[in-house]
Amino acid sequence: MTEQLAKLLAETDDPQAIKELLEYANNDQPTPHSAKDEATLQELYERFLSRRQDRSPTTYSQYKRTIPTFITFAEANGSDSPRDLTTGLVDEYVDRLQATHEADATVLTYTKNVRSWLHWLSKRGRCRESIYRILDQDELGLSPTARDEALPADEATIILSRLQQQRRGSLMHALIELLWNAGPRIGGIHSLDRQDFDPASNEIRLRNRPERGTRLKNGDTDDGTAGDGERNIILDDRTVTALQLYLQYERPDVTDEFDREPLFATQFGRASRSTLRRKIYEATSCRWVPNSNSTNSCDGNCNPDSNVCPSSYYPHAIRRGAIVNHLSGGLPPHIASERFDVSVPTIKRHYDPRSKRRRRKDRADSVRDAW
Repeated sequence: MTEQLAKLLAETDDPQAIKELLEYANNDQPTPHSAKDEATLQELYERFLSRRQDRSPTTYSQYKRTIPTFITFAEANGSDSPRDLTTGLVDEYVDRLQATHEADATVLTYTKNVRSWLHWLSKRGRCRESIYRILDQDELGLSPTARDEALPADEATIILSRLQQQRRGSLMHALIELLWNAGPRIGGIHSLDRQDFDPASNEIRLRNRPERGTRLKNGDTDDGTAGDGERNIILDDRTVTALQLYLQYERPDVTDEFDREPLFATQFGRASRSTLRRKIYEATSCRWVPNSNSTNSCDGNCNPDSNVCPSSYYPHAIRRGAIVNHLSGGLPPHIASERFDVSVPTIKRHYDPRSKRRRRKDRADSVRDAW
C-alpha cells in the first residue's frame, strides 16, 4: 500500500469510497513475475507477432500499425514492462485516442488490437485481467457504424464514361469497371490471377490461396474460418470487354514470386494493394469528375498521381455503391449476400436503399408469388 493511498483511507469514513480505493489498489498492483524473465513490452510484442503468422495480411498489418502506439505511450509514461501496466494508464491511452481520432470506428480498431495483445499477456500471467477488460467495446461506450459514404450511380456513370473515352482498356479503366460491376474487396482484386478471368462464361473466380501469397477476407470452407470468400462472380459485357482490352494492350507479361500470373500487374509483378488504391483514388478524383457534386470539393489543383484528391472515394465506397446499385435495381438481398460476400443482416442494416414500406410490400409480393 502506498503512502498516498494510506493517507486517503485515513481521511475518509465513507464505506463505498474505501471499497473503491481498495479495489483500485488491488487492480493496479504489479503482476507477479519471474525474476529471471524481465521481458519488455517491445520484446513481448515481437513474440506476440511471431505467434500470429497465420493471421490474414490485413489483420497482421493492423497489429503492426496499432499496438506500437500503445507501447510508445506506455514507455513515455514510464512503463516499459507488463508489470508496470495499470488500469489508469490504459484509461489515459483511450483518452489520448479519442482526442486524436474523431471516428469511433478508428478508436475501436486501435483498442481491439491492443486488447488482443493484453489478453495474450494476461493468459501468460504477465498482467491482470482487469487491464485488458478496460478495453471492452461496451466498457468504452463505442458505437462504430459502417461507412455511410458510397459512390452514387450518377457519378459512377460519369467516371466510367470518361475512362472509356480517354483511358479505354487501361488498368484503371478495367479496375473501376470490375469494382462497380462485381463489388469485390481490394484484397479479392489483389488475389486475382489471369486464369481467374473467364471471358467465355463472363466470370471472375475468387479463390483463397494463402500458401501462394494471397488470402481472401473470409477464406474458404476448408481453412477453419467462419465464412467462405471463394465464389464465382458473373460480369456484364462491358466489364468483360474492359478486362480483355487491358489484357491485350496494357498488362505486362510478368509473374509474381510464386510464378503466378496476376490479373492486375505492373512491370514488377502483382500490383500491390496500395497501387490498386492509388488507381482508385485517381479514377474518382476531380480529373475524371470535374463537375462532381461531392461535398468534398476540389479546386482542381491537386495531383492525384501523388496525393489523394478531396473528391476521391475509398475502395470500400465504390464497393458499397455497387451493392446499393444492385439492390436498387431489384437484386434480392439473399442473392446480393452471395455475390458480394456479406451477410444478409449487414446488407439490410447498411446497404438496402428501400424504405420500410417498400420492404414490407416486397415481402408480401414474394409470399403471394410463393402461393
